[in-house]
Amino acid sequence: MTNVRVTPSTQTSYGAGNQFWGVATLAVPMLAIAWLWYGFAQFEAQTEQGKALAAGTTMAGFAELLGGVPLVIAHMVGLVALGVPGWKGYRGRGIVYAILAALIAFGIGIGVAQLVWAGELFQLGINNNTFVP
Repeated sequence: MTNVRVTPSTQTSYGAGNQFWGVATLAVPMLAIAWLWYGFAQFEAQTEQGKALAAGTTMAGFAELLGGVPLVIAHMVGLVALGVPGWKGYRGRGIVYAILAALIAFGIGIGVAQLVWAGELFQLGINNNTFVP
């Protein structure tokens, strides 16, 4: 009878694999909310730009600060939150799984935000000349 020794470098955890898929499932609504928030910040900057110009100021930078920064943070947190259990559960393949899951959640998040903002997600902002009632 041969004994197979499993070294710590090749050992994976089934609990971490399950945790990875749980986090991957939660990444989809998290990134959808982040993209919706980004669209809201751009819409707010667009609708308030007229008032800001009348007051001698501008809304430039508002959407990037209140929408873009949280969006980037959400993506970074999501990637790390996927990468750690991915590595623990699947080792090298887990990193690839984490990147793929993040890209899928990213795409779904943009799709949801585009649906909510009627395809205008990347058109919103202070340089948009579309009439806003």
